[in-house]
Amino acid sequence: MSKELDRVRDAWETLGTSDPYWAVLTEHEFHDGQAKTRFFDSGRAEIRSLLDILDKFRRPYGDTAVDFGCGVGRLSFALAEHFENVTGVDVARSMIEEARASNPFPDRVRFVHNDAATLPFDDDSVDLVISVITLQHIRPALTLRYLLEMARIVRPGGHLLFQIPSHIPAVRPIPPWHSKAELRVLEAPSSLEVGENSYIRVGVTNLSDGEWPRGQLLNAGNHWRRNGLMVIQDDGRDSVRCPLRPGEQTEALIRVKAPTEPGSYELEVDVVQESVAWWADRGSQPVQVPVEVRSPAAAPAGDDSAPEAAPAAPATIGAMEMHGVRKDLVCSLFEQIGCTVLEAAPDERAGSDWASYLYAIEVGEYRVDVNHGV
Repeated sequence: MSKELDRVRDAWETLGTSDPYWAVLTEHEFHDGQAKTRFFDSGRAEIRSLLDILDKFRRPYGDTAVDFGCGVGRLSFALAEHFENVTGVDVARSMIEEARASNPFPDRVRFVHNDAATLPFDDDSVDLVISVITLQHIRPALTLRYLLEMARIVRPGGHLLFQIPSHIPAVRPIPPWHSKAELRVLEAPSSLEVGENSYIRVGVTNLSDGEWPRGQLLNAGNHWRRNGLMVIQDDGRDSVRCPLRPGEQTEALIRVKAPTEPGSYELEVDVVQESVAWWADRGSQPVQVPVEVRSPAAAPAGDDSAPEAAPAAPATIGAMEMHGVRKDLVCSLFEQIGCTVLEAAPDERAGSDWASYLYAIEVGEYRVDVNHGV
């Protein structure tokens, strides 16, 4: 479990350091800390939709809430408009620091860095735990442990509201005669330092005479070529929003990482149906842009303050891991420990490729302490 936590922490520290707002909501307008007002407004709408579930079942909110996987505080700040005490918990210290720096409710909201498989709260000490678009990035064994921890810290009669993908429905290969796309570069870097992360924004149009259906693992991805030869086969990915009918278009924002050797490269973007085919192999036309990859800038001559060695390039973060836990397993887990599954409603937070559910759980008296048994 320690190695798994290390992987999760390291990945999200990298994301939190490089682009924390985009890492929470992977939309173009949020990268580099843009559109913060809309970012936090989306948190208010999210919390309202979650609390509407408790209203539907005529359940009280209570006074104390925990936001598991709080990131930069998008949902924590929104919870403060409904609860007296809110604690945001995240595995990435960089995210926590950003949340603390922008906290508009210091009297009601606190943030806690936690990279343990347990949660830093006493038994029966909070009224509500929420978690959305977080558990989907954690492997199932650790997710199940965290779910038990959430049940442990909630008072009997309190609630858990969380989202987890269940599974990917069986992929049906899109036929070659429907694997035709027009790709247009809308935004791209012309020059990067070795190992530097950046974005390429691409328009994608369905040029075929058939619909691209949902749930078929259709992505836009990039390669790096040099003098026409493949240098890096797989780099970043972004999903192609489907269904997409003939002639319809969408956009993809791919996070890319420059090669580690300086030189002149072609950044190539193609469409791929994962585990099926890259569409260039089926006759669809990829798109390329030239990118000059340069060595790190040298310090000015005579500058004695320059570091002795250049820092290591950040880890590749073009795509985030996605994991699911089957719906029947989640429901059985809580039923076995005396909790009530009020609702397990389909939702789309995990994207079109996944069957995902939003759960409302009412915590009972009988629960399992994952550290000490029943």
